[in-house]
Amino acid sequence: MDAIGWAVMGVVCAATVVLIALAPRLKRDHLRKQLDGEAGGSLSGVGAGFDAVWRPSAEDAHAQWEAQVEMPAPAPAPGDKGSVDEGRLVIEVDQPK
Repeated sequence: MDAIGWAVMGVVCAATVVLIALAPRLKRDHLRKQLDGEAGGSLSGVGAGFDAVWRPSAEDAHAQWEAQVEMPAPAPAPGDKGSVDEGRLVIEVDQPK
């Protein structure tokens, strides 16, 4: 191999070693961001876009599932029973059966 080939091979090897050395730190950082809710979405958003175009029934089913899973808490109204616990308003929501 000539000098350029050796240089390219050296850069590739060095980049591989650096990525292997930094992988645990990058994984920890990404996990922390996921737990904090700061991590960006993955490629699942792209798949949802394809579902909307080529399989609209799948997107509708997913939207219905999300609506069933999410249970919004009702807004407190004057006269509603609620309790203030250490400065925080606690609203009790009955679970559907």
